[in-house]
Amino acid sequence: MDYEKFFNDVKNWILECNSQAIKLGFGNDEFWNWVVNSLGELSTKYNSQPLVMKQTNMLLDWLEDTWEEVKNGSR
Repeated sequence: MDYEKFFNDVKNWILECNSQAIKLGFGNDEFWNWVVNSLGELSTKYNSQPLVMKQTNMLLDWLEDTWEEVKNGSR
């Protein structure tokens, strides 16, 4: 696996995620559908290798934790 390419794709995904959150709204179902679908595409692109799965799961966990903080008013 080309790790440099993968982590560049992760960086680009994070930047796009920020754009989508602004465009669609962080609490909007469309945003969360985009998150799940785009992370699935990223996983598939790299054949769901273990590192890829851990990274995409971490990104999803990070977003879910951030959403909980927003809902609870701590952000």
